[in-house]
Amino acid sequence: MNTERGIVNERDGGRHTEAHIAAVMEEAIVADLELPEGTRVDPDAAFSDLGLDSAGVVAVSGRVSDALGREVPPESFFGHATVTELARHLAATS
Repeated sequence: MNTERGIVNERDGGRHTEAHIAAVMEEAIVADLELPEGTRVDPDAAFSDLGLDSAGVVAVSGRVSDALGREVPPESFFGHATVTELARHLAATS
C-alpha cells in the first residue's frame, strides 16, 4: 500500500513493524506541520514539543489510521506521548 507521501507498507508476519509504524507517523507529522518532505522529527520528543496541537493530533491520527488500515484514535497520542512510544504500542497490539 502506498500513500501520497510514498510510505510503503512493511509487514512482519502480517503485522506492521514498529519501524514502519514510526515512519508512517513521522511522515504524517511532517505533512501536518507542512515541513519540507524528508524532514526528520525526533522520535523521542513529545508530540506537543514537535508542534502538534489537538487539531494536529486528530489529523495525524487520521493519516496514520489510513496508512495502517486500522484505527489509531487521537487518544492514543496522549497515552503514548512520543513517536517511539506509540509505534511500540501499536506494533505490540496489531
